[in-house]
Amino acid sequence: MSFECAISGDVLECSSPDTIDRITISVENILCIFQTPTGHDPRYSLLFLENDDNAPGTPLNLKRIHLKTVPSNLITSHSISETPNIYHPNNHIKLHFIISTASGTGMAKPLFTRILQPLLSYLDIDCYQVHETQSARSITDLCHSLFIPQAEAGVQQTIVLLSGDGGLCDIIDAFYNSAKNFRAIPNISLFPAGTGNAMASSTGLLTNPKAALLALLCGKPFPVPVFAAMFSHGASYVQDGQTQSPTASEMSCQKIYGGVVASWGIHAALVADSDSIEYRKFGSDRFKMAANELLYPSDGTESHRYCGSVTLFRRNDCGQGNTEQEETLDTKEHMYVLATLVSNLEKDFVISPKSNPLDGSFRMIRFSPLLPERAMQVLSLAYQNGQHIQDNDVMYCEIEGFRIGFDEPEGKWRRVCIDGRVVMVEEGGWMEVRKEKRRLLRILLPAP
Repeated sequence: MSFECAISGDVLECSSPDTIDRITISVENILCIFQTPTGHDPRYSLLFLENDDNAPGTPLNLKRIHLKTVPSNLITSHSISETPNIYHPNNHIKLHFIISTASGTGMAKPLFTRILQPLLSYLDIDCYQVHETQSARSITDLCHSLFIPQAEAGVQQTIVLLSGDGGLCDIIDAFYNSAKNFRAIPNISLFPAGTGNAMASSTGLLTNPKAALLALLCGKPFPVPVFAAMFSHGASYVQDGQTQSPTASEMSCQKIYGGVVASWGIHAALVADSDSIEYRKFGSDRFKMAANELLYPSDGTESHRYCGSVTLFRRNDCGQGNTEQEETLDTKEHMYVLATLVSNLEKDFVISPKSNPLDGSFRMIRFSPLLPERAMQVLSLAYQNGQHIQDNDVMYCEIEGFRIGFDEPEGKWRRVCIDGRVVMVEEGGWMEVRKEKRRLLRILLPAP
């Protein structure tokens, strides 16, 4: 069945000349229009997003209708003039879909079946691979067994990642720790399915439901900036609240690569505590519960003062070439120490408002121990377009890297967070984080 259509205000009204069928589509829900092969009738296909039973708040589905005619202004604004990124009839580019089954609230698989699978069908694409995660190591294992060897061999790859930040960080860490020479840099198309979705929030992929789809179809690849976190020799991973002893097949925590955040203090402790078996049973409420316990300890003590020396590495702009200057902070007591390559840690939590998408700037946000009510006040300002950076108690600056020398006898206060991974540094140990010069991965973003 094919339709004729006309724009009326902000909707597209479609009717069939052969039947009484009528369809009304919000223009903002139209994904794209593309021409069918020459000589075919109808001439156009229109893809659009629609809620189940047109009920607001219900899951979106991707739908298609055929059109005989299309208003010229709609063709101008919504047609795909170039070959879509995922359409490669000669199979020159390998197309992979990773469904992270444990991310966020479990929306990765419905996202694939309701939107991406229909898209592939509508575009007559049948040459692709789907990988569903089975464990926390699934994406890392995929990188070592498939993606990294293909990149070494010069095979172009598009990796469609249905995940939160953790999946992207697994890919980053695997590629940068592989010590291989890559002849082809993979493109990553990110479909946010996590709880925080910092990278997606910071790069505009959450501005509307179509953003990630448009990035996949006709977006442009941008290099992903990365940092490297190096540790003293006694550092160990922490999982489910327990310190892990590295196995022979697993990296020993001497270096971890990330693309989002490196932190110590309240942020790192919150990530670590909320991921424990004790807290995870409370679902999304675990973050609030963990934060409350850190700020208002149930044993009646004051919130912890994190002790250690923090040294910042900054670019020297005094005409002395490519040099750095070091600054060790006068105070050794801290509450919040966080460095990030992104602007948002959540959709509305603007932790670094001066950061632009994938610009490579590395910025530090830090404040000393504050009363719990005052700490909450400062952090709440981040939800107001990042106004916390104007607070006199907050240090906010661009850096090349930083180093922490830990002065904490108790291990729980030596935990740090690297893109959601929790590492415990040994007593008297250190962590150093620096920007990475290499660019081994690219992410697809909507064209401006």
